[in-house]
Amino acid sequence: MMHTLKHIFFIAILAIAGCHGHDHQDHDHDDHDDHAHAEDGHDDHEEDLPEDEVHLLQSQMDVMGIKTGYFRELNLSTTVKANGKLELPPQNKASVSAFTDGRIKDIRVLAGDRVSKGQTLATLQHQDILDIQHDYMEAANQFDFMEKEFQRDKQLFESGIISAQDFQKSETDYKMALGEVNTLQAQLRLMYMDPVAAKKGDFVSSIPVLSPINGFVHTIKVNIGKYVEQSQEMFEIVDNDHIHIDLMVYEKDWDKIRDEQKVIFSLSNKPDSIYTGKIFSIGKTFEKNPRAVIVHAEIENKKGNLLPGMYVDARIITEENKVPALPDEALVSDGGLNYIFVQEPSSSHSHAGEKAHAHYDESKGEEYIFKKVEVSTGASDLGFTEVVPVDELPDGVLIVTHGAYYLLAEMKKGEGGGHGHHH
Repeated sequence: MMHTLKHIFFIAILAIAGCHGHDHQDHDHDDHDDHAHAEDGHDDHEEDLPEDEVHLLQSQMDVMGIKTGYFRELNLSTTVKANGKLELPPQNKASVSAFTDGRIKDIRVLAGDRVSKGQTLATLQHQDILDIQHDYMEAANQFDFMEKEFQRDKQLFESGIISAQDFQKSETDYKMALGEVNTLQAQLRLMYMDPVAAKKGDFVSSIPVLSPINGFVHTIKVNIGKYVEQSQEMFEIVDNDHIHIDLMVYEKDWDKIRDEQKVIFSLSNKPDSIYTGKIFSIGKTFEKNPRAVIVHAEIENKKGNLLPGMYVDARIITEENKVPALPDEALVSDGGLNYIFVQEPSSSHSHAGEKAHAHYDESKGEEYIFKKVEVSTGASDLGFTEVVPVDELPDGVLIVTHGAYYLLAEMKKGEGGGHGHHH
């Protein structure tokens, strides 16, 4: 494109020269010779530019978003990437069901409500509720009679009035009555009914369904009037205060993982929210598909609405060192090697008296030279990467920290004929 512009400019000069007329021919010829000489000098300069350099004006840098800065000494971490989801320990989630069949009389909570252990979630009605109270009343009263009979027969046996066989029968009947009363009493208590009231005949027609833990109502699977069977799940309660992360660490990385290592993670659907955690347990067997170990980590900075089942992307920090680092945008890859661009002294200083020269444009600003430098890379973390130049650089050298990709693209154009000199 540079050569095309030169030809257009040259043709324009010729046209202007023709318009001035024959009487100015000698003067225009001299000017043209001078300009051609300048053009030739420009071409020679472009051809002399090193292939690892790019020349840009300030206006071009602004358009490309080129920014410069310096190496930073940062604590960068060697990490293991893992993904997983938020989970609750088994003791912090509960499936709530009834101890007997029945029909839902009422529901006293909504999904999302905070509930306390022992709080009534719903009430249940069924004929069996009345029947068991009646059975207990009869059994309890029968037991009172049997207990008196047993005590009387015991005294008679000790006095030698009845035989051992008669006493054994009385004792057996007493123990059977006691066992029946205890069984019915336990059933009443399981259904949150009062055995004392039932023995007196003070029956209730419905029983409560209670929350077994503190937490939140996660799901409600019933409605008023619905008939439920014994052990059918009606509610799910979760205690999110004890939520933690379950991460899948693949076989190639599991030997790097230790208890107490720091974890940095974000929700898969909210990557900008950063959370931290710490490993407290490492699985002792491999999952089959994928072949990975489950790693459990507690969350240190719980914030927002963290819910069980949310997927997370995490990095487990296995090592941390203070190293020279640059933003990831400062790095480019070319031919399988890594490079950065360093800013060299501007060529405009060496051409201060040649403002008409293509290397300096008063309206656009000073020209800058950027040189491609090979580097080796190390740990990457939070948008920064450890960078070590293959050849030592001068102290305080300016580095392109943003937009290195565009410089490489400009250099590639130069390799096609522009020699990295772009205005």
